[in-house]
Amino acid sequence: MLKINVFKTTFFKFLIVGGTGAVINLVVYAVLINFDVHYLLASLTSFMIAVTSNYYFNSKWTFKNRAQHKSYFKKYYEFVGISSLNLLTNLLFLTITLWYLENNSSIANMLVTNLKEYLNKEPDFYNKIIAQIVGIGFATVLNYLGNKFITFKNENREHYINS
Repeated sequence: MLKINVFKTTFFKFLIVGGTGAVINLVVYAVLINFDVHYLLASLTSFMIAVTSNYYFNSKWTFKNRAQHKSYFKKYYEFVGISSLNLLTNLLFLTITLWYLENNSSIANMLVTNLKEYLNKEPDFYNKIIAQIVGIGFATVLNYLGNKFITFKNENREHYINS
């Protein structure tokens, strides 16, 4: 029977790095939204900062022994390319979710009523944050698969069993 230690899998490591990247993404996004930067420009900016951080940590930890036949910059460009495709997924779900929350105010109000009183922000601010979280979530799995099998593709097939 195949025994896999979940905490050593590339997917678990990818989630840790991605979770850190998501926090970076959301913090930068929230700061930009707070300064009235358009939500799509804020999303793009926060995305690029998070992707650069994610690439560094994924190349040094998650996939550190993979794709050694490729240069650091070739992997970076592939990582950014795959992540950019996933940015489109993120923006699609961000836009759909934001539209949904704005047109279903009872759901939005339920989610943000207490936060509005606590942090003194309008529901529109929280709708944008919630929509960004949904977008990030949908893009995560596609991003992992693309990077595992393209950017950090391992030439050694036996390694796939343990990753």
